[in-house]
Amino acid sequence: MSDKQNISWCVEYLKRYNGIERLPGISNAEVFRALSNVTMPRDLSEEFYKRQDDALKSILAEKNITDVANFDDGITIYKGDITLIKADAIVNACNDKMLGCFVPGHHCIDNAIHSFAGLQLRRDMMKIMDKQGHDEPNGDCKVTLGYNLPAKYVFHTVGPIYSGRKQDEIDLANCYLSCLRKADEMKLDSIVFCCLSTGVFGYPNDKAAEIAVKQVKEFLAKENKNLRKIVFNVFLEKDYVIYKKLLG
Repeated sequence: MSDKQNISWCVEYLKRYNGIERLPGISNAEVFRALSNVTMPRDLSEEFYKRQDDALKSILAEKNITDVANFDDGITIYKGDITLIKADAIVNACNDKMLGCFVPGHHCIDNAIHSFAGLQLRRDMMKIMDKQGHDEPNGDCKVTLGYNLPAKYVFHTVGPIYSGRKQDEIDLANCYLSCLRKADEMKLDSIVFCCLSTGVFGYPNDKAAEIAVKQVKEFLAKENKNLRKIVFNVFLEKDYVIYKKLLG
């Protein structure tokens, strides 16, 4: 079955699953993503997951993948789409519910990672959060498989919403440290960070980058045993300029 047929099947399935009849006049691929964004995957069928995976793999096959195995060891800056990076782990910037973005088609990293990984990501995070029994605090790290992403794992962390307090710096530093320690503990070779807490969380880009670089350098110097490649993935040119200046 073609990817278009699989997408059409998934769209009709998710419309029934969510009790949705009418949708805006957008493409089937956009409808597929929008429906996935609003779905709570409590009991999706195995056939849905198979067709979803086939569709997402077909979409991925048409795109250019960046493999961090081709990067030099140490710290690298890379400007591009984090959902198209092949690495042992990529880091997702989450809110304290940890279930992904529910705004259909929203252009945030949380939405993109969940959309292209597949609904298994939200399903797994639902189980983790149900077991935890409370919202996620700032600075910790949860791990899921990457499913249909090129990355093997997704590390989920909640950064601080910027207020200008000292605690913001501590929390943001802990996001990086928790992810680095987890990756090292899992004996991973590579990890890719996004610009945590910037964007809608309001952390000034330059201050956030300074914390990120400082924490990574200190970890590599004092604690690291297994990690060989740490990537700062940026999407905006201004972030690329900031990291380039900090790292020389």
